[in-house]
Amino acid sequence: EHTQLDFWAEARKLEYMDEGERDTQAREICIKFLGMTGADAASMNAESVVAKAAEFYMVLANDSFPRFVKSKYCDPVVDNMLGDTSKMDGSKDLIWEKYKVP
Repeated sequence: EHTQLDFWAEARKLEYMDEGERDTQAREICIKFLGMTGADAASMNAESVVAKAAEFYMVLANDSFPRFVKSKYCDPVVDNMLGDTSKMDGSKDLIWEKYKVP
């Protein structure tokens, strides 16, 4: 099953394609990610898919991402991205020298 993020990422690729292949690829994206039939997707063009992707992006930004950040699944992702934080001590250069970190 494909997610909204998968759809958004594929739709973004349309911006970098040649004009001739954009609409064809847009219809394929509709079939693959939105579950449309070939007949339903026939009326879709690249601009309409990009517009739909912008709607999905707003849902991701305003709903899905905040819920993820509040979930128990966020901490392992952040830990994995930061790696070994015991070696990280850049705060002295980032904070005003007269401020004492509590």
